[in-house]
Amino acid sequence: MYLYNSATHKKEEFKTHTPNHVEMYTCGPTVYHFAHIGNLRSYIMEDVLEKYLRYAGYDVNRVMNITDVGHLSSDADTGEDKMLKGARREHKTVMEIAKFYTDAFFSDCQKLNIKRPDVVQPATGLIDDYIKIITKLLDTNENLSVTKAAVFCAMDYLDEYRKSTGSAENMRSQIQDYIADAAKAKLAEDKVRAENEVLQRENAALREQLAKLQAKMKEAAAREQAAKAEAGN
Repeated sequence: MYLYNSATHKKEEFKTHTPNHVEMYTCGPTVYHFAHIGNLRSYIMEDVLEKYLRYAGYDVNRVMNITDVGHLSSDADTGEDKMLKGARREHKTVMEIAKFYTDAFFSDCQKLNIKRPDVVQPATGLIDDYIKIITKLLDTNENLSVTKAAVFCAMDYLDEYRKSTGSAENMRSQIQDYIADAAKAKLAEDKVRAENEVLQRENAALREQLAKLQAKMKEAAAREQAAKAEAGN
């Protein structure tokens, strides 16, 4: 499969770091207002790509952020925070409009049959971690812009998430193995119990046959003894 690489401006063969596994990060909405048709076009394209990758046989883990704080009105990282502006417009708190427009966004996505990403992470849940990572990046590279540092931060989080997911998968696999072993042991136990019940029934039947045979032999011996006694008289 070949995809267009916007970094090299070329179509290149699609290769994954892990065979048949794709870690996919897509930027989510800034939830200060409703998503318009231009916004939703981007999410449709992302959804089509994810669904095609799954159709092609890849195991896809898609992560999307929700920008519920810190999105400035200018692309040059200047101006007013859109979330604060939206809160003032509607006379609500930032968290109230964030929740309202996040719900509205996913409602629109559902109407367009856009699959919800595997992981949805609001920015406010990771602010302290963002600050630490971005500060470290800026301190070690004075030519790095805040925007690029934020991108590297997101990539780092995706990598950490992939590692943690791998650990979780390993643990899940081990648990499944334990469950499978326990199921096999239970089947073996049930089989032994069933065989034991069959043997008990067969043993009971043999005992019954033996008792009948002994009774017949005793009866025959009694008749023989009675016949001898009658002959002696």
